[in-house]
Amino acid sequence: MTPRFIGISPDEVVWSALNLNWKQRVIRRFAVQGFIAAMVIFWSFPAAIVGTISNITYLCNLITPLKFILDLPSLIKGAIEGLLPSAALALLMSLVPIICRICARRSGVPSLARVELFTQSAVFVFQVVQVFLVTTLTSAASAATSQIISDPLSVKDLLAQNLPKATNFYISYFLLQGLSMSSMALVQIASALIFAFVTKFSAHSPRRLYNKWAELASLSWGSVFPVFTNMGVIALTYSCIAPLILGFSFIGLYLVYQAYRYNFFFVYKIEIDTKGLVYPRALGHLLTGLYIAEICMIGLCAIKGAIGPVIIMVLFMILNVLAHISLTEALAPLNSFLPRSLDAEEVDLQEKEDIRNEINEQRRSRSLAFWRWFHPSMYKDYAALRRKVRKNIAEVFYTPEELRTAYFEPCISSPSPTLWIPRDKFGFSRHEVLETDPIISITDEGAHLNEKNKIIWDKYDPKLPTREKKAVY
Repeated sequence: MTPRFIGISPDEVVWSALNLNWKQRVIRRFAVQGFIAAMVIFWSFPAAIVGTISNITYLCNLITPLKFILDLPSLIKGAIEGLLPSAALALLMSLVPIICRICARRSGVPSLARVELFTQSAVFVFQVVQVFLVTTLTSAASAATSQIISDPLSVKDLLAQNLPKATNFYISYFLLQGLSMSSMALVQIASALIFAFVTKFSAHSPRRLYNKWAELASLSWGSVFPVFTNMGVIALTYSCIAPLILGFSFIGLYLVYQAYRYNFFFVYKIEIDTKGLVYPRALGHLLTGLYIAEICMIGLCAIKGAIGPVIIMVLFMILNVLAHISLTEALAPLNSFLPRSLDAEEVDLQEKEDIRNEINEQRRSRSLAFWRWFHPSMYKDYAALRRKVRKNIAEVFYTPEELRTAYFEPCISSPSPTLWIPRDKFGFSRHEVLETDPIISITDEGAHLNEKNKIIWDKYDPKLPTREKKAVY
């Protein structure tokens, strides 16, 4: 009953999850799933509390000890009403991926890649429920609140009339996300502010300064994909109710795509390799938009008494479910295993000599560009895609010691780091090095304290003590 996992790099192992037996894993998994479901449902309450700050006048009249805020200058009150709720809500939303990653580790997930996959699914459910469904229903209901109070039985008709009006919000949402997210991703203002703050106030050691300068910004797939997948779900859901949203969603997503494409080439580094599994999972999440769109169309047509369209949409939904099940059963094995036929195809490709020259290939590719779209099984098969894979991949060699200790726990196999302290003009650092060096590796080279006791390190020294050899798996 003990599970086995293969294909996991040594630096991606979650060591705290390896001492759990199968009973503990099952109990923890169900407990974590229940906690995530409760968090998705009840997260709207803290969000609503944060939202009440925007109406500070009503809040001060309701809570007597807060009346002193009304006597503050208008500039401060405007900042409390405008900036504070947005900042608090952004901070509240940023806690969701962190909580999901902690839950994934607690549930016994064995690798960091699986932690990201768990986080992707959990954050996506949260995004769909809190960011999309709750916003849509509240937007449609708020437009007819007075009419619903006077005639509660007319709520279904009023929601049907006001549901398409929520499209205006999402059109602005796509444009704002496309412009703001793409510009912020390119300019990197937040990263620059964090870097300036860390280097000025929180850099208490030369090693931390070096790491902030030398390391690229990392990107976690589990918290990035759900945001854009949710945007795709919104576009698919409103594609039939208000087709105009497709154009604005294309503009917004295209701008974000270009910004992230640039960052992936020059700015970001990927520390956790999921072997591409986040992409098919995101495509599966997009089908949520089709389901919600079909349910909305069935409801809108049923309210209007259109029996024919209701029957058609029910049939479409049944076909969608069957197609989803069929795709899942066909593609699920490929997420974990390679097909055995690849070995035979690889041998055939190596035995055959490619006699087509580049000119004929280019001429043929222009004439058959139209047919490639309709025959992906012929022009996008293994043989065609294999030619596009890089062949000059550098070969990595490992020492016998690295191979022997690769899957040892880091507390056993990791070498002791060299302590790096800054040099001072009074000689205290040199005395500390002489007293400590026989027992612990320590140095004060490459960094010193200036007249203001700020750490200054030599950015151009090629022999810094932090340059340690790391095995690439």
